[in-house]
Amino acid sequence: MLIGILHSEPASIIAAVVCSLIVAGLLKGTIGVGMPVVALPLLSLFIDIKSATMLLSVPLIFSNLPQALEGGKTGRRLMQLTPVFLGLIPGLFLGVRVLLALDANVARIIAGLVLMGVAGVTLLAPKLRIQSRWVLPTGITFGFFGGIMGGTAAMAGPLVFIFLLAKGLRGMAFTKEASLYLVVSSGLLAILLTASREFDWLDVAVSTAATLPVVLGMYVGQHMRDKIAPETFKKLVLIAVIAAGAELLRHGIFS
Repeated sequence: MLIGILHSEPASIIAAVVCSLIVAGLLKGTIGVGMPVVALPLLSLFIDIKSATMLLSVPLIFSNLPQALEGGKTGRRLMQLTPVFLGLIPGLFLGVRVLLALDANVARIIAGLVLMGVAGVTLLAPKLRIQSRWVLPTGITFGFFGGIMGGTAAMAGPLVFIFLLAKGLRGMAFTKEASLYLVVSSGLLAILLTASREFDWLDVAVSTAATLPVVLGMYVGQHMRDKIAPETFKKLVLIAVIAAGAELLRHGIFS
């Protein structure tokens, strides 16, 4: 499907897709998270939701891999994520099935609702604290719904991030577990999409190439980090994403 887009779309659309990936990488480089939350609404202006999700799968792996391996104790952190992974696998499988079965307008409506929900929760999320005896069931629940969001809109992270914060993780511990989760969930997403009839390994190659503009945006964003207040930038971006989600919802309903 992605190969077909490269052949059928004019150069202006391809350029717009590349610019969207650079902007998403810019956010990732500036505040460390949020790449798909910005990339999906931008990409969906130029290509369909299914292709946008496939396109983001490999960049999500590589953009998070350095943080996932940073600081050592990777095996221990993976074990800490076991409850989340137990929920993620069936949730992601269900989300991908839903994505591939939907027509374009329904996909836009769901993506719009997901975007508005994720951005709203991220913007207004209360400070939660989970007691140790509830970590297993809560992790499975958040992992399951995170998997559904990952399968339908390449956004498996935000709900699970709230769970990790509620566990009390901060700083490098949070960044490492969040990045490990994104690497695993994005890898599974790429495998599930590639195994479907709509995508193949050539699409994986296109998605891999899409990592380059994301990395370019991350490089610029890292150099801007000290010049822009990250929380201010994040809030402005999330407000824009809510507006983009509302536009997707409107377009899906009234098309």
